[in-house]
Amino acid sequence: MLDQSLFLRALNKKTNSVPPIWYMRQAGRYLPEYRAVRSKFKNFLDMCKNPDVCCELALQPIDRFNLDASILFSDILTIPDAFNLGVEFKEGEGPVFNNPIRNIEAIANLPSFDPQELSYVYKCVSNIRGALPTSLPLIGFCGSPWTLAAYSIEGGSSKDFAFTRNFISENPKETQHLLGVYTDACFEYLKEQVLAGIDAIQIFDSWAGLLGKEDYKVFSLNYINDLVQQLKEDDVTKDTPVIIFARQPKGGIEQLSACKPECISLYWDESIEDSIHILKGNTAIQGNLNPLILKEENSIIYNELKIMLDKFKDYPGYIFNLGHGITPDINPDKIKFVTDTVREL
Repeated sequence: MLDQSLFLRALNKKTNSVPPIWYMRQAGRYLPEYRAVRSKFKNFLDMCKNPDVCCELALQPIDRFNLDASILFSDILTIPDAFNLGVEFKEGEGPVFNNPIRNIEAIANLPSFDPQELSYVYKCVSNIRGALPTSLPLIGFCGSPWTLAAYSIEGGSSKDFAFTRNFISENPKETQHLLGVYTDACFEYLKEQVLAGIDAIQIFDSWAGLLGKEDYKVFSLNYINDLVQQLKEDDVTKDTPVIIFARQPKGGIEQLSACKPECISLYWDESIEDSIHILKGNTAIQGNLNPLILKEENSIIYNELKIMLDKFKDYPGYIFNLGHGITPDINPDKIKFVTDTVREL
């Protein structure tokens, strides 16, 4: 029944009369039922390590909005945590690394990656797959090697990642070694997700915008490309479509398209017209309504949706999504309005 999925049809560059819909961060703090579950856990990552709870959270937006794809509930920092970097989430601070990579010795002394350290993620995948309708695809994901490295070196989130940028300029070879280690770990991790029941993969390059165009190629794009190639060459993962989301890459969408993913997910400030011109016929497009528009009156949201959907009307392989995640201050009724309106238009 999955072959009838609007989402998978779009990833195969088919034109749908109604675009498939899912949302980044579709399970999250904007939902009261999510907040009720989250309140029971002091550390966010502890919640991510409970497969039954993660299954429940992944299904919440499906039950509410009847979306066209579900996504694994987890976090991109599971891989650094498996490398014993001591990841925890503190209220109001976001992720904090108790053992960050602050020198080249820390890179040299990283343990070998054991994908079974993340068996709780694969159990969550199989739980969600078993609970979803057979016709509904399930998306798995990982952070890009660069985004994982940026967090790991900085020791958490930051406005400018100044320590990380200084570190990579002083230690380019060691940084590239770390990126290679993370690339191989991402591949093993995603392969296990596919074995557990994933139907599509999204790679999140959340910190693409930290790097200039040339540095982006050296420290991020080369490793995303390596990861995509590993996925395409492996018997287990070769038929699993890949989506790349990069936040404000300096080289733009054309630079990303060189990795040949099945789909590129546009950040909200990317030009739709330019993206269509570059990608049409080669790559599906996902996106890219500005999440902040969800705070506006329904009439404004309606007009924005009409403009966007008109632009993608004849695009072979369009998936409706936001240009970033749903923010915690959004009323769930707005998500329902957007979902209903996209299908109506």
